[in-house]
Amino acid sequence: MNTLERLSEYRFTASQLARFRRLGEFLGRQPLVIRQQPEVLDTLRQVATLESVEYGNSLDNILAPREIIRKLVLQEIRPRTPVERQVAGYHDVLDLVVDPAEHTNLSVSLISQLHALLYSYLPHEGGRWKATNKDIVERDASGTRKGVLYRTVPAAETAAAMQKTVELYHGALDRTVEPLLVVSCAVLDFLCIHPFSDGNGRIARLLALIMLSLNGYQAGRFISMERIFARNQEAYFDALQRSVKGWHEGTHNPMPWINFFLDALIQAYDELEVRVEALQGQSSRAPKSQLITVAIEEREEPFSVADICLQIPTVSRELVKKVIQGLREQGRLEPIGKGRGSQWQKVS
Repeated sequence: MNTLERLSEYRFTASQLARFRRLGEFLGRQPLVIRQQPEVLDTLRQVATLESVEYGNSLDNILAPREIIRKLVLQEIRPRTPVERQVAGYHDVLDLVVDPAEHTNLSVSLISQLHALLYSYLPHEGGRWKATNKDIVERDASGTRKGVLYRTVPAAETAAAMQKTVELYHGALDRTVEPLLVVSCAVLDFLCIHPFSDGNGRIARLLALIMLSLNGYQAGRFISMERIFARNQEAYFDALQRSVKGWHEGTHNPMPWINFFLDALIQAYDELEVRVEALQGQSSRAPKSQLITVAIEEREEPFSVADICLQIPTVSRELVKKVIQGLREQGRLEPIGKGRGSQWQKVS
């Protein structure tokens, strides 16, 4: 709330304004990009879902093998361990936020509902505000505690803070403030309020997805924003740490976080346009085959069949082998070694 309250005070540099303009251009092209063959978009969405579930949890050190994640997402197995239950809960929430139902609107009750769903496979009482106060600890690169980074909103004030944040979010949109600015600031305020005893980081990223979708930005349906955050993890946490200091006093600087958030969304749209063009341009009849081809072309180091299967869990091992064999016959790949440990590399 302390960020959304100060929207009228913020001033932006030329590079920041260029980010907003570029995302506006992406938004203008979006209808043409996503009006492609259903097979292409469905393939991208399946891959994005698996990546989002994996990386969305790994950012909070909830780690599971990719094969287990794939089976949970495809409902081939039921969650059994605590980690698997958290993974399954994230997937259920993700389904709701990347493609929200008609007339969905951000509300305090919706946020509680998403948190309850996140923990629906666990005995943890999801959906309830934290009962005790909590400090966020700052640590150095080795993990050693440096001190308190910031103190979250006291438990007794959490419900009122969340209600005010939602009201400020809608009020800013009603005043036609740039939605991307509103969304990024709302995410920062949510993290500073820290309304739940656990799962705040995951819910913040899921709220970002639903707010983006509700404001017309659909890249998160087809490209995993969580993967982009995870692969820029150091910058992600650094931007948050720099932007939360002084939040309670209203003296904090949200610009590091806003810049990171906009850059991540730009990267997602860049990837979306490149992948759609590659899949559509090569073969609309076999988008999964072309997705494998694109993944191989992006590889700089030698790789195995298993590497591609893990990168694109929605494709079969047989199809990966078929595509690799086709590229070999075209003279684009050559084998390294033989047997189970064999790998492939691009022909330079």
